[in-house]
Amino acid sequence: MAFLTLVQPAQEPVTAAQLVNFGRLSSNLATADAALIASLITAAREWCESYCERAFVFQTKRLEMDFFPGYVDFKLAGQRVSSPFVSGANAVLVGIRYAIALPWPQARQVVNFTYIDPNGNLQTMELGESYLADLDSQPARITPNVTTGQMWPVARVQPNAVTVDYLTGYWGSIPVSMTNGSAVLTSTFIFLPRDVGAAISIPAAVAGSPATALATTIASVDVNGVATLAVAATASTGAQTTSFGVMPMSVQLAIMLLALQWYENRIPDTNDIPLGVKALLYPYRDLRL
Repeated sequence: MAFLTLVQPAQEPVTAAQLVNFGRLSSNLATADAALIASLITAAREWCESYCERAFVFQTKRLEMDFFPGYVDFKLAGQRVSSPFVSGANAVLVGIRYAIALPWPQARQVVNFTYIDPNGNLQTMELGESYLADLDSQPARITPNVTTGQMWPVARVQPNAVTVDYLTGYWGSIPVSMTNGSAVLTSTFIFLPRDVGAAISIPAAVAGSPATALATTIASVDVNGVATLAVAATASTGAQTTSFGVMPMSVQLAIMLLALQWYENRIPDTNDIPLGVKALLYPYRDLRL
């Protein structure tokens, strides 16, 4: 098995200016150490994510598995074979987990789901047809679409034959654009029903000289993950990025506290993490139900 980061976060949840203000650092010192401060913020965010086993900033992860869950080994030609007696609801009865749990919540979108079949060919699993995605649970779960009688297929017996790429995180940069007079938000980002009511700001979507940002909320999300805003744009925008999601304030404070300690001591010692950092992060530890 393997767990990788395919796409790193595009931005950090704490800016250098915020850390300088929080730590009451002199502006001259902060300017001279700008690169160091930026690297310590990234390192502190990565430590906090690892400690909580959560992704706080949008990033694409890859989970690789040797085979699908819910398999028994019938010792036929040395390969694992799926069985209808341990698939779907029956798996629960015999205590076998048939769901694929996606580490590091909170997952937002399954980007790609593939496996290598017994003949060595790469096959793609289709959402709704081959599998269902429960993105509300933490961790998120992927299951066969048992409503249509689906069960996990047989993967080739080799390391990392099953691969799931998915987007996870609380907050980050997303690509957006809008058309004058429309409230539909154009984006490759897939919105979820739980995003309804969330605040969002679209740069240059309000007419004026210069155009200003449209600050509104998400009114609805359709089955394809397309969001409609509560207010229509009064100016068309080209492709651009904006921040979306909610970064918990306690997580931001924990990142700043940790980065500031490392900056002051010049030693990023993970064996001496302030208790205040751990206390702020405690509610976000990956405590599974």
